[in-house]
Amino acid sequence: MCSKRPARGRATLGSQRKRRKSATPDPKEKQTCDIRLRVRAEYCQHETALQGNVFSNKQDPLERQFERFNQANTILKSRDLGSIICDIKFSELTYLDAFWRDYINGSLLEALKGVFITDSLKQAVGHEAIKLLVNVDEEDYELGRQKLLRNLMLQALP
Repeated sequence: MCSKRPARGRATLGSQRKRRKSATPDPKEKQTCDIRLRVRAEYCQHETALQGNVFSNKQDPLERQFERFNQANTILKSRDLGSIICDIKFSELTYLDAFWRDYINGSLLEALKGVFITDSLKQAVGHEAIKLLVNVDEEDYELGRQKLLRNLMLQALP
């Protein structure tokens, strides 16, 4: 279900050629679209971890601020709970729209909480509260929707 997706940016010559060839899809061949789902777990509060652990003896205010920033940055990085990126392939417009609707109304987030916020994760973080952040790019959804709509129109042609 989860796969590595090429980074967005300038396409290579090979991928540009591939794209040109598939610009006019065969109406008999079912087209799909990929939607990227990002799921990230993070602590709700960072103040307790930072309090009393960030300090500097530097006399110069700029150096003192820089040292404190570096210490805080190191602490926050050590508290990174990680994230998961999934590329989901849709071939049916109704499923894509249902997925987007669940994302918008929060149902997807609630469903994913049960999958990602496990007892072992709760045990690992102790008594600290954690939250789950879910993101789906609206542009991915819109482009995928257009592609699947074109599929429907091409299939309807005689």
